[in-house]
Amino acid sequence: MSDTIIANRYAAALFEAVGGADAADRVRAELSSLAGAVADDSLSRLVANPRVPAADKAQVLTAVGERLGASVKVMNLLRLLLANGRVALLGRVAIAFARLADEAQGRVAVTVTSATPLEGAAKTRVDARVTAILGGKADIRHRVDPAILGGLVVQIGSKVFDNSIRHHLAQLRQAL
Repeated sequence: MSDTIIANRYAAALFEAVGGADAADRVRAELSSLAGAVADDSLSRLVANPRVPAADKAQVLTAVGERLGASVKVMNLLRLLLANGRVALLGRVAIAFARLADEAQGRVAVTVTSATPLEGAAKTRVDARVTAILGGKADIRHRVDPAILGGLVVQIGSKVFDNSIRHHLAQLRQAL
């Protein structure tokens, strides 16, 4: 079974345990902080080291979780991952949990890429249009990529709407 499928199952179980969308934002922040701490080079080496006893790993991870203010349910997830030898999946679990929380709250991740930074009225118009199309809850992130030359590339979930000059030039090249 792939790591992504396993991480999705842990995330779904945690989402169900925390009671759905209401507590999801708090748990999302806790998971993100904890995943960042566990991904730290020295801590990840300690957790991955088979010579370190599981009890020592649990003690260190519990201390990290408590220092970060993780809830009981997040700490239980961490202990379960440790017991099953899957602490390395914590980052993927955090991503899967965030996706589940977004879906439950009707929030859609949108990335708007432009060749130059969008400012003022242009940014407001783009954000308003995307929000209107999606019916409200859009988590819009703006990126700058000079390689697109001009125009916009809008990614909504897994769909990409490419109205960049680079894309149009590529289509012209293909047509010729």
